[in-house]
Amino acid sequence: MANNKMIMNLDNDDDNFNSKKSFNIHEYLKEHPLLAGIIVKNEILFECHGEAPSPSKDYGQIEINLDQIIIRWWKITLRNIEGSIYPGQIKDSYEDFLYNKIAHHEINRIFGKKIVNYCLNIVSGQIDLFKYLPLNIQIKIFSFINIDDIPQISLVSKLFRLISRHNDLWKIFYIRQHGKKILKNKYFINLVQIRGWRYLFFTNKLKLQMELRRQALLDVYQEKQHSLDLINKQEHRQQFLLNSSSILNQEEQQQ
Repeated sequence: MANNKMIMNLDNDDDNFNSKKSFNIHEYLKEHPLLAGIIVKNEILFECHGEAPSPSKDYGQIEINLDQIIIRWWKITLRNIEGSIYPGQIKDSYEDFLYNKIAHHEINRIFGKKIVNYCLNIVSGQIDLFKYLPLNIQIKIFSFINIDDIPQISLVSKLFRLISRHNDLWKIFYIRQHGKKILKNKYFINLVQIRGWRYLFFTNKLKLQMELRRQALLDVYQEKQHSLDLINKQEHRQQFLLNSSSILNQEEQQQ
């Protein structure tokens, strides 16, 4: 009954499926050679795997490349029924997948309706090309976003979270707000290497001054320590030479 209900729900969305048209990505890449250089041949546009919702234990996998969509599933059961444990697989072109209700049903059963719609969007040409861009371009795009919106955008995906926390992005934000003059301060640069740009961006001026003062004192201490080490090394070398010369003199006298 549950499976029939899911199929009926998918049937109610026939108008949505029929409104979509298949997408020829090869022709699209010919028209956009820059994207063709980013998306290499046989690149996987989308891939996911997971277990169906309880009480089912079935496992599924989806893979969409430049030519086809592949759906695999493994039925997991405690009953000793040989026919039910055979894995299943569907390989469809973009156009065939649009009208393959069995494929829609299997994806819906394991992953849910959102993944069905996401796959339909991909084969219809709505591809997420942002993730294929070089990291420096992704950061440049994010740099035009209002800083107040960054926390919300970081919740969209793991990729957006990674970019939202990237050190180079917050360097752009910091320089845009405070200017490049601070970059001439060597103590500030040392602090950036230790703390990172994002930490310093949200640090108030008083605390930043304290951090810079502490960094300056640490630098002076390290210079003094280095000088003491040099002096100790010189004294140790002189002592070694004196001891060596005295030993040589004693050996000469004995001879």
